[in-house]
Amino acid sequence: MKKQKRKRARTTKAVAARRNVTRKPVEASGLAPGMQAINTYLAVANVAASIEFLERTFGFARGVVLADADGQPRYAEMRHGESVVMLTRKGDATSATAGAAALYTYVEDVDAALDRARKAGAGVEEADDKPWGDRTGTVTDPDGYRWVLATFKKLVPFS
Repeated sequence: MKKQKRKRARTTKAVAARRNVTRKPVEASGLAPGMQAINTYLAVANVAASIEFLERTFGFARGVVLADADGQPRYAEMRHGESVVMLTRKGDATSATAGAAALYTYVEDVDAALDRARKAGAGVEEADDKPWGDRTGTVTDPDGYRWVLATFKKLVPFS
């Protein structure tokens, strides 16, 4: 009985110690203004319908919304507190993910991060500079999840 109490006390202390650990903040020099280090990038059938759903259902607010030539939204940043969910049309080849869902992740140096991912055996698509001011490349992890790695390079006006 005493051994169980001592073991339980050590376990409780270890859990408490982990909860009180001061974590070093992540460096975010490659972060675009107003974005988080990791953002959800959803590919949806209808961007306008998804905007309305997120607003009505969860209280999201519109951030940047970009329209196509027909005036229909093709991309939107939906904000909820400090979080951002980016919406793009499924199959949109001009988007950062070619119209697929992904985790849009800001890193200090996208090329170095892609090199580390390649050495770790991940599928890697080379980086290129995008018209919205980020340099991005895509990594597919061992479980098949897509990570768009991005480094903010310059502020580009939205049109």
